[in-house]
Amino acid sequence: MVIEQDPESIYQEACARADAEGVPVSVRHVASVCHDQLAARGVGVYILGDLGMVEPACATTEIVEQMVELQITLGEGPAVTAMADGEPVLAADLSHRRHLARWPVFGPAAAAVSLSAIFAFPLLMGQITVGALEVYRTGVLPLSGDELEVALAFAEVMTSQLIDQVAEVGAPDMETFAVEGLHGRWQTVHQATGMVSVQLRCTLTEALLRLRGQAYATGRRLSDVAEDVIGGLLRLRRDDSPGIPEEGDDAYE
Repeated sequence: MVIEQDPESIYQEACARADAEGVPVSVRHVASVCHDQLAARGVGVYILGDLGMVEPACATTEIVEQMVELQITLGEGPAVTAMADGEPVLAADLSHRRHLARWPVFGPAAAAVSLSAIFAFPLLMGQITVGALEVYRTGVLPLSGDELEVALAFAEVMTSQLIDQVAEVGAPDMETFAVEGLHGRWQTVHQATGMVSVQLRCTLTEALLRLRGQAYATGRRLSDVAEDVIGGLLRLRRDDSPGIPEEGDDAYE
């Protein structure tokens, strides 16, 4: 495969894939081209949502979807760091002690599923970070100089596509990205966040933090915890530390 370094060529390839499906070009198509051209195990895309919290926009494989959700739950990982610092994060070997110190929970979790190298690029609109593009690889495999240039070009195209899709509905709502396959699970998180906010009479931001805390404390996926809240199996309480039941007491009813 010829690797395209020109943003316009990348966009045209994404459009060709969308045309083949008979649908408008989207974040998913850009991520698909990136996945193939950089020989990735998977590609993840993040967006800063309306709560100022990081949310998933796209994942090209199931394992990457899980890793994207884990980073959001933990608040740590290459994409989180890239968005916070506004600079690329190139982790060619997650087992390196520097990366383990930086991401003590996420690093081992990614390595456990053979995702040994992760490269994250902030999506920047001027000086404002709007999301991140993340490339996953198996094995200790750094990006070559040419591959780094390609990844940066993909980040440029992804930024434009993400902004265009958000602009179509006027807000970064996950419904914009329903075709990306994450809408169902993340819609559950949004619904549970609203329920916890009402139950605890707290802000949506605090409610989401409590859900994340519950997911971390129990070692479960954030979306699974959200499903339990919606189904009435779990009710968080105001006197708990965020999302974590009192010692010796079970939050599940």
